[in-house]
Amino acid sequence: MDTEEGRRSKRDIIPHVENLVDLVFGLALSIGSLILITNPPQNSHDLLEDVIAFAYGFIILVFIWEEFSQTMMVVKVETKGMLRTTYIMLFLVAIEPYLFNLITSPQQTGPNVEMIDSLASMIYALDLAGLMLALAFFSDHITKQNNLEHSSLRAIYRSKRDSFLLSATIFLFSTLPFFWDSALLDLKLRYWLWILAPILPRLYILVVKGGSLKRKV
Repeated sequence: MDTEEGRRSKRDIIPHVENLVDLVFGLALSIGSLILITNPPQNSHDLLEDVIAFAYGFIILVFIWEEFSQTMMVVKVETKGMLRTTYIMLFLVAIEPYLFNLITSPQQTGPNVEMIDSLASMIYALDLAGLMLALAFFSDHITKQNNLEHSSLRAIYRSKRDSFLLSATIFLFSTLPFFWDSALLDLKLRYWLWILAPILPRLYILVVKGGSLKRKV
């Protein structure tokens, strides 16, 4: 049986975990910029590509960081499942700069280059899908709480959960070989799906979910 002191000690763990989260995200963002410094562009086209690619990774990580921080402000009861999911999320964040470097580094020559590039982009997509699934797990946890201060939060986090699940599905879908072998405007379809993954779920929530809410009102 948990004592009051035991419950307090469990609660005291959470701020330390949040500090660890801030540290890992901060390091991941810093390492990403250091990688660009160690690989200077050869021309203006390379410079533009590097900036766009880094901006994408930066926006994704900051978005996940912000969503996690907001979730921790709403969560009333922390569970072992939440802590373990947080640790998995931190691993996925920590490995993101390495995968980012494999995808954005200058092209090398060799018989296995195309295979390595394809595999690296596939693992990167799985990494981002895992991060979205982690956010979906946190949002789902909030929807199951019975002690929310405002009942409207439950509907908000249901929509967020669905949005994250859709994003994760698109990232997973992009791992199919077809999306690496095909291109549009000299950009592989896999990368196009990565651009759409954060956008389409938001549009779905606004159009479909927003419309159903209006009908209920």
